[in-house]
Amino acid sequence: MIDFFSNLFRLLVTIENSSFSNEDKFDALALTLNLLINLVQNTKYIYKHLMETNMPDGSTVKIYEYLAKLFCEQESSAAKAESHEENDWMMEDVDDNDFDEESDKKPTNENGANFNRALQKAAGHMENTFVAAFTGVILAVILLRDQTKYASQIRELMPQKKFDTMAFILKKFFVFMHMSHAFTPSGVKILEELISMVLSLCG
Repeated sequence: MIDFFSNLFRLLVTIENSSFSNEDKFDALALTLNLLINLVQNTKYIYKHLMETNMPDGSTVKIYEYLAKLFCEQESSAAKAESHEENDWMMEDVDDNDFDEESDKKPTNENGANFNRALQKAAGHMENTFVAAFTGVILAVILLRDQTKYASQIRELMPQKKFDTMAFILKKFFVFMHMSHAFTPSGVKILEELISMVLSLCG
């Protein structure tokens, strides 16, 4: 089992450093992280392995440190993309006539390009949010297993050394998945439990 986990994290690093398209990279990361979530949830002591074992290939970085770094990077990328997204929705040379149903004026190519670029950015930051959420779920499961022992170690690696960002990402993920009916009842219950636990560590 330990060798299998080492290979999974070796795969994660390979995917991160690959030349895959953003879409393919997201798909590969999502599949691998979801497998890890299932294993951590359903394997009794594997969370200790994630906290105490180094990344493979002679790395001095603990697995949980790698996961925390991945969470922070993906959350930061999502936040930056989201903050710039609004500007791309704003189209130049728009006046009141543009919103007149009787107007013969047609959208310009530039406006169409702005719109398409905004859609691409929206998809990009949601992918970053999902990867951050998957990683956050793994870290939250570790905390659920033994927050007394591990909360301070994980908190030190979070943005502003607080759990607020993790709670925000998990809640955002929950709302999206709940609205899209992508959760089973048991999945809803588990994520609600994780969010409640992380919120209790905030402040």
